[in-house]
Amino acid sequence: MKLFLSLAVVLALAFTAGAADEKKKKKDQAADLTAVFAKLDTNSDKKVTKEEFDTFKGLATPKPGKEGKVPKGLAEARDGWFKKLDANGDGSVSVAEFAKAKEAIAANPAKKKKAK
Repeated sequence: MKLFLSLAVVLALAFTAGAADEKKKKKDQAADLTAVFAKLDTNSDKKVTKEEFDTFKGLATPKPGKEGKVPKGLAEARDGWFKKLDANGDGSVSVAEFAKAKEAIAANPAKKKKAK
């Protein structure tokens, strides 16, 4: 009986820790999305226009010699992502709409074009 109770306590603690880790992970992802949104929103009007979305090159520092170059397939994918994110069709993406960015990108990943 003591063994059963001990096992139950260990499992309860593990479950609680796992739930706390999941909450922290979701909170970190939300913070990451907020940071990306702030970088995209160059005029700080709390919405991202298609132009702002298209000019964003990413958070990573580009490799030397690759500055200003857009990876193949990214422009087409970016158009699809913006359409999916702009849920109300007003031509801009709000913070609430941008929260779905991960799903929009996962549903339509950038496809590299093959060199001819």
